[in-house]
Amino acid sequence: MGEPPRQRAASGATDAGRLAGAVMIFLALTGCGGGPPPITFDLSQRDTMTKLLHARRQLVVMEPSAVQPVDSNHIIVRRPDGSLATLAQAAWADSLPKLIQSRVVQAFENAGAIGHVGMSGGPITGDITLDIEIRDFEIDVGAGQARIEIAARLVNAVSGRTVAARILQATVPTAGEGPSTAEALDQALGQVLSQLIRWAAPYI
Repeated sequence: MGEPPRQRAASGATDAGRLAGAVMIFLALTGCGGGPPPITFDLSQRDTMTKLLHARRQLVVMEPSAVQPVDSNHIIVRRPDGSLATLAQAAWADSLPKLIQSRVVQAFENAGAIGHVGMSGGPITGDITLDIEIRDFEIDVGAGQARIEIAARLVNAVSGRTVAARILQATVPTAGEGPSTAEALDQALGQVLSQLIRWAAPYI
């Protein structure tokens, strides 16, 4: 499923030992008054995707749309009573839509579309644009799972006509509200990216 999400303490520590220490501090101080600095999480760069694309068209990936609180760097938790909260002392390394946009581009590149795919505003002039709406990207504590749902739409860049559209979903079992739940979301995103590549392949 690709490498797990990289955890970075606010101090900038990058080696595994210091990261483990940061997580231990988080767990030890969650209930204390002061609390530790936030831990930031990235989403994996998936470089093991099967080379199944033989791109003939240029694809531009737009920044995904989302409503608050998903349109932020917060890690969202849905409590058993249906209320939403954010994972304490933890955050994504950037706003979630920007992270997903970057990982979608990388997934297409790793699948064989390098040179034919880019972000909106970049050097690629698209024949087709990929519009994504993030509908769910959360830890559902009651269900014990990380859950992702996105709506994807391929649009002809000249005519504005929708070429194809699909809802993509994935869930991964998890427990509690600790920092490790970010890894479950990362794994679920890997499943969604795999679905996205296979679905979009015939159109690009």
